[in-house]
Amino acid sequence: MGDISAQLEGEYCPPLDPALLSAILSDYDLDNESQVKEAKLLLDQLKESALLEEQLGFDASGTGGAEDRAPHCSRPESFPGDTNTTVSRETDLTSLSAEWESLDFEDKLGTGAITPGNSDIAEELESLDEDTKVQLLEQVIEKRLSRTTIQYTLRKCNGKWHRAVEELLSQIYLREAENSDDGGKLPSKGVDAFFEGNSVRSGRKGKSKKKNVKLLDERRSSSVPVSPVESNTSTSNAWQSSSQDIEFVASRTGVPSSTVATIYYKSGASRSKTVGAVLKQRLTEGTTAVAEDPIKAVTAHDLAEAFPSVAKEYIDAMIALTYPSTAAARELAEALTIRPVVKSGIDIIPTYARLSLDDDDEPHMGSSTRTGQRTSQSMTGDHTDSRERASTYAAARSAALAQAYAAHRKAKSDRLMGGVAAYYGQVSRDYYALSSGANAAAADELVATQSNSSQLDLHGVDVLNAVRIAQEKVEQWWQGLGESRANGRIGASERQSGYRIVVGLGRHSEGGRSKLGPAVRKMLTDKGWKNELNGAVITVYGRVRR
Repeated sequence: MGDISAQLEGEYCPPLDPALLSAILSDYDLDNESQVKEAKLLLDQLKESALLEEQLGFDASGTGGAEDRAPHCSRPESFPGDTNTTVSRETDLTSLSAEWESLDFEDKLGTGAITPGNSDIAEELESLDEDTKVQLLEQVIEKRLSRTTIQYTLRKCNGKWHRAVEELLSQIYLREAENSDDGGKLPSKGVDAFFEGNSVRSGRKGKSKKKNVKLLDERRSSSVPVSPVESNTSTSNAWQSSSQDIEFVASRTGVPSSTVATIYYKSGASRSKTVGAVLKQRLTEGTTAVAEDPIKAVTAHDLAEAFPSVAKEYIDAMIALTYPSTAAARELAEALTIRPVVKSGIDIIPTYARLSLDDDDEPHMGSSTRTGQRTSQSMTGDHTDSRERASTYAAARSAALAQAYAAHRKAKSDRLMGGVAAYYGQVSRDYYALSSGANAAAADELVATQSNSSQLDLHGVDVLNAVRIAQEKVEQWWQGLGESRANGRIGASERQSGYRIVVGLGRHSEGGRSKLGPAVRKMLTDKGWKNELNGAVITVYGRVRR
């Protein structure tokens, strides 16, 4: 075995390294002739590759052999009689690098306007292999990015050399812009993130039993929560926060992320200042859009009421940028008005006592239901009075809304009328709440006069209140059965008779089709009630077994 090893070492070393040869031979049984042949086949391939690298002048330092390129200043022409392809390849590569250096990349690196001056050079750059492209990119970037990043970017661009250059220059620009304020270094990504110098030591004393356990402790230490001071100085967190802010503004406004990133860093990496700068560019466009579209005008009016500290011009710009999404406009307004808050070490969570509407001074009447108690405490009139109050509130709401629209139109010429419009808008909302409450009270009173413990009559009640009342009454009926719900003998008759809900046939509805019955039955089915429709009556028999 030793003779075979010495023979192979004399045959393949050099160009192969003896240590590499020993490592390869350790995987084979040299006493077996078939495995010796396999080892020789592999060594022949490695030897051929090593000889080719020596002929090409491969530089393992990654500098690309800058010293050897100095004498070559022009690209040599092809000679038909030249048969030495290795020398021709080396000469072409050297001259190509020299011509690319003549494009003066350093002057154009800041602007990103890099275009090849010759189409032939561009074609040959794209036709080079991956290793050659990586070497040229390293010369262009000048060690501003790691070799791993360059190689990954080139593969991500499907081997397109010029696209890779643009992508790498963009990364350099973003890194320099991000580091311009505090001078911090961006965290490494990809394979470089696992470099020993970037990892955080766990600080644990003592020897680990296994190497894997030690490596696990080092990686786990990087995920342990740190103090607020340490987290504020973390470059990784700052980078993530910047990316989130840029994505937030770009997704809400529709402005390209590259444009938002430029504005963001010019604004001192502040989300609120970035939103303000983007809106400032669209003030004229926003004012015109709101003036021409009444729907946008109403939306802008409501948003101005919610955020009175924001100027009207900025509100109009938000609506023009985010329409028809009102949620996006509201989020932009919140981002514009919010101020960064430094979190303290203690979070105070307030708790509130539940509001009780029961009056202890009034005598409790056991025969009254929940709906009857609420109605007797909140409303003093009968069904007719509740309907009249609801109509009065609805009329007042319509009048206030009309005044709000009129004041909003006048606010275009008189800014003081904006406050008047906001006032009448709030009045209209208050009257709407009162009208809804009066309608609900009237519906409760009407149902109480025409229903009993086993039947609910919903004639004359609107769909919204009918669904609400039906849900409450069915729950009360089911809870009132007590043990009859589970005992088959005792509660059989009550369950078979069920709870009747009269919804009508819908002959008086628009189009002659019932709207009340389908809505009530859909609610019962969704809530898990076993029900059956018999003409104008829905009968509920209990819960569906699952």
